[in-house]
Amino acid sequence: VVFEYALIRGLNAAEADAVALARLLRGMNCHVNLIPLNPVPERGLPGATRQEAAAFQAWLTREGASATVRREMGTDIEGACGQLRRRVLHEIRDEDPHRAARP
Repeated sequence: VVFEYALIRGLNAAEADAVALARLLRGMNCHVNLIPLNPVPERGLPGATRQEAAAFQAWLTREGASATVRREMGTDIEGACGQLRRRVLHEIRDEDPHRAARP
C-alpha cells in the first residue's frame, strides 16, 4: 500500500506529526510518498520546503516507516498538482460567466 501525504507547513509537517503518522502505520507493509503542498494563492496554505520535507522523511525513517519525498515538477509554470486545476477553472469562469463553478 502506498500513501500520499501532502505536507503543509504549520498543519501537519512537524516532528510530532511524523511520529504520529509512523505509529499509525506501524505493522503495515506500506510506503509513504511525501508531497510538499504546491502553492495555490487562494488557499493560503504554505507547503513545506524541501528541507522540511527531508526532515519529515528522516523522522518517519527513524520511527521505522518507509518514505520518499516526491520530486516537484511544474510549480514554476503553475502546472503542478492543484495549480493547473485552479488555472483551468479560472479560464472556464472567464469564458462563460453563467457556467456554474464547482470548487
